[in-house]
Amino acid sequence: MKNKLGFTLVELLITIMIIGILAGVAYPAYTQHVLKSKRSEAQSALLNLANKQEMFYLDQHQYAENLKTQLGMSTNPFITENGYYSITTSSASPARPTTGFTLTATAISSQVNDKDCAKLIITHELAKSALTASGGASTNCWK
Repeated sequence: MKNKLGFTLVELLITIMIIGILAGVAYPAYTQHVLKSKRSEAQSALLNLANKQEMFYLDQHQYAENLKTQLGMSTNPFITENGYYSITTSSASPARPTTGFTLTATAISSQVNDKDCAKLIITHELAKSALTASGGASTNCWK
């Protein structure tokens, strides 16, 4: 009897094909998971800035129009800690500074690949919404 050591070419090709199929399924799911996890940075920053806007309103009786000079953030627009989002505010006009604010986090850097949730938005009423890269509404971004 002859001892058989090693693999045949057919066994090797089948193994490579199985690994390729698994990688083809797993990699897109992994990249979507990474984009979703980075989205939490924007959500956290938006909630933090909404709280700062409300504290500013209690002191000044108007909402802040500049995140750097009025709310003490590092820049205006504010860039999140890891640089995945740029956050801007559109407060009420100077003629009506008490009517509210809207904070918008726009994906930048590697997060621009998150086409389904390119912009996350929160208002003074804590209404949360999101827009896709093409400008349409998206419903799964704040989950």
